Amino acid sequence: MLMTAIDDIVVVVLIAGIFGIGAYLSKSNDSESFFNANHALPWSLMVGTLMASWYNGAGTMGTVGYVCTMGFAAFFIWSIGSHAVRFPLALWIAPRISVKAKGTIPELLRSHYGKFASVLGSIVLVITCLSIADVAAIGYIGEAGWNANKFVAAAIVVAIAIGLTCLSGLMGVAITDMIFFMLMIVCLCAVYPKMFAEAGGLNGFHAALDTTAPHMMTALGGIPVAQAIVLVVLCINLYKDPAFYQRFAAAKTPQTGKRAMLTCFSIFMSFDLVMMMTGIIIGMKFPAEIAAGTVQPEVEYIRLVLQSLPVGLRGFFIVGLTGAIVSTLDSYYLVGGEIISNDIIYMLRGDKRLPDKTAILITRISAIIFGIIGLATAFRFARVYDAFLFLASISMTLLFVPMIAALMYDGKKTNAAGLASMIVGAVSWIYFYFKPIVVDTVTGPYSIDPVLIGLPLSFVAFLIGNRFGTDLTAARKAEALEKGIPLAELGLDATELTEEYKKSIKVEWIGADGALILLYIVLACFYGYGILHNVDWIVGYAAPIIAMGIVIFVFVKYLTEVFAVAKKSNK
Repeated sequence: MLMTAIDDIVVVVLIAGIFGIGAYLSKSNDSESFFNANHALPWSLMVGTLMASWYNGAGTMGTVGYVCTMGFAAFFIWSIGSHAVRFPLALWIAPRISVKAKGTIPELLRSHYGKFASVLGSIVLVITCLSIADVAAIGYIGEAGWNANKFVAAAIVVAIAIGLTCLSGLMGVAITDMIFFMLMIVCLCAVYPKMFAEAGGLNGFHAALDTTAPHMMTALGGIPVAQAIVLVVLCINLYKDPAFYQRFAAAKTPQTGKRAMLTCFSIFMSFDLVMMMTGIIIGMKFPAEIAAGTVQPEVEYIRLVLQSLPVGLRGFFIVGLTGAIVSTLDSYYLVGGEIISNDIIYMLRGDKRLPDKTAILITRISAIIFGIIGLATAFRFARVYDAFLFLASISMTLLFVPMIAALMYDGKKTNAAGLASMIVGAVSWIYFYFKPIVVDTVTGPYSIDPVLIGLPLSFVAFLIGNRFGTDLTAARKAEALEKGIPLAELGLDATELTEEYKKSIKVEWIGADGALILLYIVLACFYGYGILHNVDWIVGYAAPIIAMGIVIFVFVKYLTEVFAVAKKSNK
C-alpha cells in the first residue's frame, strides 16, 4: 500500500475543505441558479470547469491505458486531432448555444423536431450522464493507492460526487472543478520530469521499444487506420455533450465561453503530452504483461506517480486525480437530473414547468439513482476507455446530425428529418455492433466501429426525412409573428439580435481569439518537433511547465476576482 496515514489525513482534509468551499460559495434556492448559475460564470471559472469536466476518467486514466498500445500516435492523432476538430465548437457553436439551446439539448431538439425526438434524445443523454467510465476509473485509483476493493472505493467517491451535486448546484460544481483541476495538473506536471528522466528520456523510449514495438515510436503507427478514423470522428462527440452545453449557457457572455474553451485547448494538449509520455513509460515497464492482460495500465500509472511523490504530496495528487473524476460525475449528474426534471417530466406534464423546489428535489434523487446504476455497471468493461467509447459511439450516431443541423443550419428542418436521422442512426449502430463488419489489416482482423457506418446513414436519413413532415421552426416563426413576439427571443432569427450580441459572437481573428488559436498551433508544432527529433527538454520539461503556468495563471485570476467581489460587497 503506497498511501500512508499522513497521505490519508491530507486527503480527508482537502476533500472536506473543498466540499465546504463549494457549499459556502454557492447558495442555490431556485432553478436558474441551481442549474445555470444565473448565467454568471466568469472566464477563469469557465476555464476551470471546462477543463475538469473534460478530463474525466477516460481523459486521464483511460488515455494512459490506450497509449500503452498506441505510442506516439496517441499524441499526433488523438490529442492534436481531437482539439483541432473542436475549434468550430468554440468559435461558432458555443456562442449560439445560449440563444438556441437555452442550456439543455432536449430543448433544442424539441423546438426543431418535436416531443418524440426530444424524449428519445433525452433518454440517450441520461444514459451517457451515468458516466460509467469515470466510476470505473475511481475503482482503479482505490486499488492502486490503498489496495482497496474497486467497488468500495468507487462507492465512496460516487457518494461525494452526489453530495456536491445535491448541495450546491452548478456554481458549487464549477468552483470545486477549479480547485480539483488545479491540483491534478500541478501535481502530475511537477513529478513528471523526474519520471521522464528516470526512463532515460526519449532515447530511453527508443532503446526499449525500437526492437520490440517500433510502430509505437512513429507519429502515425500503433493503431489501424480504421481505428484512427474512429478516434478522430469521436473527437466531435463533444458537439453533443450536454455538460458543455450547460457550461456555455451559464457563461457571462457568449464571448466568455468561447475564449475559455480556446484557452483550454492549449492546456489540454500540453497536459495530454505529459499523460501520454507517462503512459508510454508504463508500456515500457510491463510490455508483455499489458499485452497478456495480466497488468492493468491504469493501476500501474497511479502507482508510478505515487512512488515518485514524497509523503504528503501523494494526498494532493490523489485528491486532484479523484477530483477530476468527481468533477465529471457531479457535472453529469446535475445535467442528467436537469434533463429528467426540466425536460422529460416537463413534456409528460403537457409542457408545464415544475416548481423550482420540486425540480431541484427530483434532480437530487436522480443523482442518487445515477450513482447506483453507475456502480452496478462500471466494472463490466476491460478498460476505462472501452466504457467511454461504447457510450460515446452510440450517442454520437443518434444525436450528432440532428443537433448540428438545429444549431448551424437555418434552412428547412422537419420533424420527420430529426426522427428519421435519430432512429436510423440508433438502429444501424445496434445492428453493426452485434453484426460487425470485419476487415483484414496489416496488424490483423479489425472490426469497423459501428459509428463509421451509422453516422453517414443518419445523415442520409435526415436528408430523406427532410422532404416530409412539418417545418416546426417555420411554424413557430409564423405563430410568433402573429402574436407579436420578437423572433430573437425564441432564437429564431439572428438578424433581429442586438448589435452588441453580434459583436460578442464575432470571431476576432486579429485579437484575443486569433492569439489563442495561434498559441495552439505553435504549441502543436513545438511539441511535435520535440517528439520526432528527440528533444528531451521540450517533451520532458517545457510541456509540464507550460501546462502548470497557464493553470496557475487561471487559478490566480479567479482568486483575484473572488477577492475583488468580496471587497466590493464589504464596502
